Amino acid sequence: MRNGYVELSVSDILTRLDELCKGQPIGDLPSNITRKIFDDLIVAERGSVRLAAVFLLAYSVRAKRWNFKSVPIGIRGKYGDKRLAAALTERHVTLHQGITAFGENLGWKGNVRNVNLSRDPRFRTFIAAIMTLDQVTLTQLREYAVYKLFESRVIPRALPPLPRGYLTYARALLLCEKLLALPSEGHIQQFLVAGFLKAHRQRFGHDVTTHHPHASDTFDAKAGDIEEFREGALIAAYEVTVRDDWKNRLPDFERKASTAGLQKYAIFASRVHDDERLASAAALLDFLGKRTIDIAVVDIRDFFAVFCSELRADEIQFALNQTYEYLMNPKLCGKQDFLDLFAETTGSWMDAQQSAAHLRAARRRPRAKKPRRR
Repeated sequence: MRNGYVELSVSDILTRLDELCKGQPIGDLPSNITRKIFDDLIVAERGSVRLAAVFLLAYSVRAKRWNFKSVPIGIRGKYGDKRLAAALTERHVTLHQGITAFGENLGWKGNVRNVNLSRDPRFRTFIAAIMTLDQVTLTQLREYAVYKLFESRVIPRALPPLPRGYLTYARALLLCEKLLALPSEGHIQQFLVAGFLKAHRQRFGHDVTTHHPHASDTFDAKAGDIEEFREGALIAAYEVTVRDDWKNRLPDFERKASTAGLQKYAIFASRVHDDERLASAAALLDFLGKRTIDIAVVDIRDFFAVFCSELRADEIQFALNQTYEYLMNPKLCGKQDFLDLFAETTGSWMDAQQSAAHLRAARRRPRAKKPRRR
């Protein structure tokens, strides 16, 4: 049976989790005593009970007439427990311990109307505590529970913490060039630019977001492949392309920038230096013609040359790992072949740096003196 409150509750959890993942600040939290209601349950119970508790908090906020004792009808299936568990696993959440359907695991099958949560030893303490809370406090506790989901995320990294000297300017640029050359339908190239921009703009408190490379900017109401925000206001948009068809889309870029209220629009494209219509400033002026906005056309290799010189080694590492996280995100990509290409390329690059480090160490090591003959 479909239950609209079940679907809304799951959506509330996932929407708020995604907002936290994008860097939004946490909302109002309840007192320490109230937070302990959820913390104690985490300590005492395993994945299915933990996730059910998060869901029940969200449900109590949506279904204000729920009696806190009955299992919500429609909790099981693709709109409820399975959807929530699968979505959390995709987002690298570990609090639920990778379970796939908490309702089924808890035995909520058949006639769940006979289940009384206040008598269930797994839930009775939790239920007894949240039954006494008002709606404001329930909402705050739901926020805390979603934060605990966020806090439990363990995201695989393309690069582990690296020794000093691995990410020098030249070595980092070499890795970027290798990654840019990978065939990925533009995914790796766009996300690499987004990762480096995010690493740099964090210095100023700006937020950088990107979207699926094949998504329509117009349909998604996006100003570009990558957008930059300051205090929620759009301040810049960027196009990233490895194809040549962008040259026929200048009016489209101009229109998107104008609609978004931007005075400048940047295009990071491949092989700009190889095109005689773009290689020099004079040629670029002629190519752009008369435009109502300022359009910057930058060779994508130049972008990384500048940013590898500007960013610190730890910021470059953050940018590369952020790129890998974008690739893992099913809403942005999620293609295993692209992930494998990225991991293999960074892995072989690390092997080369390690070999070079060992060679340098061997050269510095003093040679043993030969004994003198008597």
